[in-house]
Amino acid sequence: MDFQALTQVLYPPGSKIQPTKQQLNILRHSGGPAWVLAGPGSGKTEVLSLYVMRLLFVGNDAVQAERVSPEAILVTTFTEKAAKNLQERISRHRDKLVAADPTLADIDLSKLRIGTLHGLANDLLQEHRAENYRNVRLMDELETAMFVHENMSLIRSWDDTRDRPFWSHFAFMVNPYDWKPTYKTLPNQWVMTRTLITLFNRICDDRKDLGAMRAAGGPMERLADLYEEYQTHLVEQHRCDFSQLQYRFQQFLQSPGGQRLRDGVVGDPELPGITHVLVDEYQDTNLVQEAIYFELAKRVPYNLVVVGDDDQAMYRFRGGSVECMVSFDRACQTFLGVLPAAVAKYPLVGNFRSHPEIVNFCNDYLTAFPSTAIPGARVAGKPPMTAQGAISGTYHAVGVLTRANLDAVAAEFAGTVVDLKAKGIIADYSQVVLLLHSTKESKQNAAPYVDALRQRNVPVYNPRNRTFLDQPEVAGLLGCLLLMLDPHGAHVPTWAPRELPSILTEFRAQALALKTQYSDLAKYIDRAHKNLADHPGKYLDATLQELTYYLLALPPFATSMSDPDSRPRLAKLTALIESYASIPVQGQPNVFRGTLSSSVDGSGSVHPAWLNRFYGRFFGYLAKGGVNDVEDETVISPPGMVSVMTMHQSKGLEFPFVFVGHLGDQASPENTHELEDLLGVFPNLSSRTFTTLSASTRAELDMIRKYYVAYSRAEYALVLLGTKQQVSKGATPCGPTKSWLRNAVHEL
Repeated sequence: MDFQALTQVLYPPGSKIQPTKQQLNILRHSGGPAWVLAGPGSGKTEVLSLYVMRLLFVGNDAVQAERVSPEAILVTTFTEKAAKNLQERISRHRDKLVAADPTLADIDLSKLRIGTLHGLANDLLQEHRAENYRNVRLMDELETAMFVHENMSLIRSWDDTRDRPFWSHFAFMVNPYDWKPTYKTLPNQWVMTRTLITLFNRICDDRKDLGAMRAAGGPMERLADLYEEYQTHLVEQHRCDFSQLQYRFQQFLQSPGGQRLRDGVVGDPELPGITHVLVDEYQDTNLVQEAIYFELAKRVPYNLVVVGDDDQAMYRFRGGSVECMVSFDRACQTFLGVLPAAVAKYPLVGNFRSHPEIVNFCNDYLTAFPSTAIPGARVAGKPPMTAQGAISGTYHAVGVLTRANLDAVAAEFAGTVVDLKAKGIIADYSQVVLLLHSTKESKQNAAPYVDALRQRNVPVYNPRNRTFLDQPEVAGLLGCLLLMLDPHGAHVPTWAPRELPSILTEFRAQALALKTQYSDLAKYIDRAHKNLADHPGKYLDATLQELTYYLLALPPFATSMSDPDSRPRLAKLTALIESYASIPVQGQPNVFRGTLSSSVDGSGSVHPAWLNRFYGRFFGYLAKGGVNDVEDETVISPPGMVSVMTMHQSKGLEFPFVFVGHLGDQASPENTHELEDLLGVFPNLSSRTFTTLSASTRAELDMIRKYYVAYSRAEYALVLLGTKQQVSKGATPCGPTKSWLRNAVHEL
């Protein structure tokens, strides 16, 4: 099959959807590094899937037809959901091709390597039995937090005189509500744990030179020592976290085994090596990931294709470096010796999603700020998006709705939504989305909008409105466990985080209320208490996990397990308990935390020492480490409901009618930017250098990108919501000047 035949099968003549000239240029890319600049709504997922199909069914060269083995192609996505979507799209394309030419059925898609970098790294390290990953337990977030909490000397044996300079130096990373340098005591252990994890991840992700940090002396030398101490504990105890997983994979790729993975074995068709590396959402890559991709692609002619949009980078707070995307051409010179001019550059700027007025507004918004024109802020020479979709019309597709106060704005918003439905402009409320900086139902966030919608009898879908621990099914199950394990609440440690007593009190209150409503639940809890009291000092037949499963089999939890909203939360809680219970006890590798024994005093509780650890570590993690609520990623906008979501949640989605609030957001440096500056003076091991932009400029660019993502989700109409004061202040979401927005859009 040649290239023309492939495109004709997938896009028969006369079909409504046809690849554009820009997309075809990418699909014809024959080899070497490629830089695909894919704007919003430009069909990048389709291009990725088609490029894979061309490699598999046509060949490495679109003209010479030399097919590529599936196992020689590695594709990474930002999320597992994106990987699944890409796999499904490739599978659908394959079905069409095989139907047209049955001889192609022997191409085995199961051998394609598609997934997140973390998932692929874990699989490949195990598959190739990498020396630095043998018999290693990959820790999840809870286990990593427990590991740091229990092993790090700074936490386990803290000393005020020695440690205060360190914590004062990094005080900007600690919420002032939790700790300030003026406090008489140091931060509590969970604040320390959370901060150290962030610092360790950043050092690893940015590939910082520890020698340079140590040479700086003071707190930076201490941090370098602590990082090496952490790495030593990981190796000694055969553990690995997600950042270290990438580090170990990068190390492995430089070993003989890694080179064999990349280069394959000559003459062995089962071991072709990796000839093509494709990376989606490259704008959210960090430096260790960048090093991995270039190491994987270090095979002439260096077939590394990166796809992304620097204008949609949103994950600096997670360690993402948009600079990797902005300077990809220079990275090719650093890692591969390929001159920037030799890197193929493919703009993908046809927007098939939005009304032309929305496309033009997004273009104008993005380029109106002087900061976006600073060298290094964006990919140089990037063309604007062009409207190429089917949506048209002479109506005002972009508007701004302002009123005197937020309640009035919310009321007008709700009335507009009701009118859209009443006039038949939308067929269902699910065609409307409200995007906010935060969806928490507080006065300054989502509450006014949600209340206004509910007052008009409009159903609202806002899964992130409460934290995980606030959910009644979660609080109730944890409370029931506490009633069994510590019936009188007598063993709550006095040194616990200050939030913990109130949280535990609420859990117990929820459980006591459930006991009065459900007799079977009450009988089971009382029977467990009696069993503990009657057998002091004895090991229980049931583990912590088993007690949890017993509770789940009883009302009301058995009923909650059939509820689509409650079931994922209970599943997440169960997974957290399983994770905690399966962590080996410090110094006793064959003893796990889920093993229970009763107190010797006959009080009917489990052993006080076990409870002390359970309260301080498991509940301490929940209280201070923070656990996000669960949401079903397959449910975007349930029928009959207006969705309320964060701008980050909206990435990659599209909606007919988009309302965007929080126009008063101010762009100011955050702890992420300050940490970048603090660590930025130390070189990275990749010898990569970026254009130096101030923290305030980076903060402004990050906010511009966040709202650009929000604005570009709209198909038919985009409405900006804010008070008159917010719009008149000229905050970043409203443009570079006080008057820009009013001059740019229709005022409602």
